[in-house]
Amino acid sequence: MAKEIQSIQPEALLSFIHTALRITDAQGRALYQNQSWEALLPQLEGINADRLAAEALQNGAAQERSGILMIHSLAVTQPDFTYVVTEIYPANLDELVQEQSFTSADISARLNRLKLRDCIANSTSMISVFEKAKQVANYPTTVLLVGETGVGKEVVASFIHRNSRRTDKAFIKINCSAIPEQLLESELFGYEAGAFTGAKLKGKPGLFELANNGTLLLDEIGDMALSLQAKLLRVLQENEIMRLGGQKAIPLNVRIISSTNRNIREMMDRGQFSEALYYRLNVVEICIPPLRERREDILPLCTFFLSQFCEKYKLEKTFSQEVKEYFARYDWPGNVRELCNTVENTIVSSDCGVIGLEDVPQRMITARPAHASAAPDAASMQDAVEGMQKEVIRAALQKNGSLRKAARALDMDPATLHRLAKKLGIPTG
Repeated sequence: MAKEIQSIQPEALLSFIHTALRITDAQGRALYQNQSWEALLPQLEGINADRLAAEALQNGAAQERSGILMIHSLAVTQPDFTYVVTEIYPANLDELVQEQSFTSADISARLNRLKLRDCIANSTSMISVFEKAKQVANYPTTVLLVGETGVGKEVVASFIHRNSRRTDKAFIKINCSAIPEQLLESELFGYEAGAFTGAKLKGKPGLFELANNGTLLLDEIGDMALSLQAKLLRVLQENEIMRLGGQKAIPLNVRIISSTNRNIREMMDRGQFSEALYYRLNVVEICIPPLRERREDILPLCTFFLSQFCEKYKLEKTFSQEVKEYFARYDWPGNVRELCNTVENTIVSSDCGVIGLEDVPQRMITARPAHASAAPDAASMQDAVEGMQKEVIRAALQKNGSLRKAARALDMDPATLHRLAKKLGIPTG
């Protein structure tokens, strides 16, 4: 059968299609899948693509929804073989328009245009970040990424590089806060033989040279010493560097992206950051919001990291509904970095296949999410959990108007939701 598929050369035919596609044979073996499929699959929380493909073989077709995406499988039978074509596409755009005040054309265009790879963005604010990043990617202008620690500034910088004309060139990152001033200078500019005690006999190129024709990310630029800021400004003005101990200027063609979690404007007022350098670095500024301001991204990110770590450690685990609710309501002061570490923590420390609230780090439970509904003097963990459940279920019923629609929004079976609502004393009729 693989030979039959190869005869129609699907890679050549399907490379022009931007929706997410996969082809499997009757035994479930993947014959082809495109990059869009790989990018969107982590966002399909709770959906088993292989199960849908198997159902399609039995019934001719199968489909299921996850958030704003739909996955659809269709069995195609030929005289000599049978295979399944599976597609991911935006789900029920009319409902999405009603819920989030977008037009169908807006949503479809945004999903198709970005084609994110390893970038989870369900919230409108984060989609806007990637849209702006893609818009400026092809221009050599400097970009300043600002946002709290752990929000994903490096991910956005990498996205800009991948979508630029320099995508096949070097993308080099350096953390300006992690290296002492004297060492940072030699790392950035390089040095000639004998420039200082301990220097290599043949000298060493700096990161600017290594990133030539590519992109250099200066992470935590706000922590760079003033004396080094002046030298960096000269590089940006002259488009050339000189190694430590060198006599010859080296021309450069480097795209500079910088990032910081500090308020550089306040630092400028205190004389801690060069005003001239700031305006050189900040031709385009992109502000990345914290997770607490884009809660739609929390659970898709959890699913993405869960999949990554389960594959890494050869485990099969899922989050309980209570954990999902708690994660969605927690403020994540460490943002995506904290979320990633927490997912790994719960995976390796839990001793069963379903990760429950008892597996969540105690520091998070003690901190309590800012949006939790349980009273401050809750008598027990069970009280806190039930308080959150009541608020989530009531909100879902009010928003969706029926038990069945609320169950779909909460990714639950209607019968399970009915039993839980009855237990909590919530009317569903």
